[in-house]
Formats: sequence, structure tokens, C-alpha cells
Amino acid sequence: MTKSIYFSLGIHNHQPVGNFDFVIERAYEMSYKPLIDFFFKYPDFPINVHFSGFLLLWLERNHPEYFEKLKIMAERGQIEFVSGGFYEPILPIIPDKDKVQQIKKLNKYIYDKFGQIPKGMWLAERVWEPHLVKYIVEAGIEYVVVDDAHFFSVGLKEEDSFWLLSYGGARI
Repeated sequence: MTKSIYFSLGIHNHQPVGNFDFVIERAYEMSYKPLIDFFFKYPDFPINVHFSGFLLLWLERNHPEYFEKLKIMAERGQIEFVSGGFYEPILPIIPDKDKVQQIKKLNKYIYDKFGQIPKGMWLAERVWEPHLVKYIVEAGIEYVVVDDAHFFSVGLKEEDSFWLLSYGGARI
């Protein structure tokens, strides 16, 4: 029997609201651009990407050629855009209606610009609270990316962590 391991590559890109253009430009030149340029050459290699809304707005305004590459990659099914709060809020500390609206705002932007309805969500600053499920589902999200530290903090041992990679409940 052959064992399978499913590999998923997720990339998180964020800049804080109001950051200096020269700082974002440097991150673009050193990180955002080379990474997408690399994956653009390999259309059969799928990736998940999360961009904060502020960074997407900046990229659209300052690097439309990069934005076009993202559109092409979305059209050919290479990129799955992952949502989150538009301005990267720490969800448990903002009002409940704002939790939903922040996620829906980024969902709408991604849909309007790239034609995708996000299914997944990036959790800003890795801050998880169980009550978030209600608002995340209300915003149309089906899964949330969480750090393995959350599982370890409730008692999961590192040697048992591969069950997290299982598909359909079957251990790999």
C-alpha cells in the first residue's frame, strides 16, 4: 500500500495600514515579486495566498503588472486566495458585526478583482477564540489556517501531529 502525503503551500503577505511606501516597495522587490514571478513559471504548481486588503490596494495602485499576474494565475486555477479581515484586525477584540464585515470586505474585493469566492481565512496574529466560529461562518468562510502551536497548547504532542495532515480521518 502506498502512503500519500498532501502538501499545501500557503503564503501570507501583509503590510500594516499606513506603512511607508518605501518599506512596502522594498518588501515587494525582495519578496512579493520574486515569489510570484517564480510560481508564475510553473502553472501546474498550486498555491494558497493571503494578502491583507491594504497591501492589495497598494499593489493594485503601484504595481498593476503584478496584479495582472495574480489575475492570470487565478484564471488558470493556480492560486487560491485566502481571506481574512481586510485591515488585518485582531478579530476577538473588535465588535462582532465588524468581524463579519471585515472578512466580507476582503471576500468581495477578492471576488471583484480575481473572480474567486474565498473558502479559507488567515487568522491575523494567530489569535484564536472559539466564539469566532460563528462570525467566520457568517462571513462565508469554510476553513481557517491556524498555527500548530494552538494544538500543542491543548496537549497534542509533536509526534502525534501528523494526524493533522490526514485526509478524511485516515492517518497517513
